[in-house]
Amino acid sequence: MQLNHFKRENFAYQTAYCEENIWHLSQQKQFLNSYILFIFSEGDAFPMLNQRASRHPALPIFWDYHVVLLVIADNNQIVDFDTTLPFMTDIDAYFTESFVNEHLLSETERPLFRLVPADEFAIVFSSDRSHMKTPSGWHALPPSWPCIGSSGSNLAKFIQASDNGFGELLTHEAVLNRFTNRPINFQKPIAKPTKTK
Repeated sequence: MQLNHFKRENFAYQTAYCEENIWHLSQQKQFLNSYILFIFSEGDAFPMLNQRASRHPALPIFWDYHVVLLVIADNNQIVDFDTTLPFMTDIDAYFTESFVNEHLLSETERPLFRLVPADEFAIVFSSDRSHMKTPSGWHALPPSWPCIGSSGSNLAKFIQASDNGFGELLTHEAVLNRFTNRPINFQKPIAKPTKTK
């Protein structure tokens, strides 16, 4: 499958709703042979590099969680709407350029990955967007499309290490061991990270 011609602007997208963006993307026929990767940590947040929300690609931004698509192909690809890297990037390059060396992080800042088959995710995921609501309004404006599912929200079950109801929980190393044969490298931050969100 030729993947490099896909462009982010050709797919549904809403800022700050990565789980919904990826849910819609995974419904496209060209991405059916895929996995959803939920990224989170055991603490409040974890750092990522080369994210569009950062003031500079080399400055880490701290997410409470992030969601990307892992496309199985000759060269396995990560699809991330929010990266400054190419929309579709080889998994080893994506991991090298997106994650901080784990040895520089506290135990609670190290990213974990929940791997969920795209076809399963399409059926079981549900969100009423309640996690984005505050008494005074929205953290970020919601998408124009309808909420996904009709049974409230089960988003928390995908982003908690203690909940194993969906998919498979993996470490950074375990993801790369399964989906690439190249050595593990990390990008080092060049500035002290500042927490966002």
